[in-house]
Amino acid sequence: MDWVKSIDWPAWMGTLFLIIGFRECAVWIMTQFNHPELGNLIGLISLLVLLLLWRKFRKVPARLVDTNNKIMKESAFAFLPISAGSLLMLVHMGSEIPLFVVVLVVSTLIPLWVYAKMAKRWL
Repeated sequence: MDWVKSIDWPAWMGTLFLIIGFRECAVWIMTQFNHPELGNLIGLISLLVLLLLWRKFRKVPARLVDTNNKIMKESAFAFLPISAGSLLMLVHMGSEIPLFVVVLVVSTLIPLWVYAKMAKRWL
């Protein structure tokens, strides 16, 4: 039970509140424009813009960075059901598979390349 005492609970709660708060606000705002499906994307982009602006004028707190790193590392298991669903979808796509694979590769490689460039420059 020592691991429970070593967790920085205020940082965890603050980080989760920040992520969930931005997402929910963005979904609500986009619902007002009749496009709730864009809420996740707008929430992510607005949080990224806020953190970039914050980083320009101040340092991002280490507690926030550490907590975010742990959340990202532990949330990798959340993608396993999505992967299984994608495999089932691929089986039923038939002749559309090549186009789907091209879109998948492009939409994955470009963000990873941009992230690598940003990480190389700023870290």
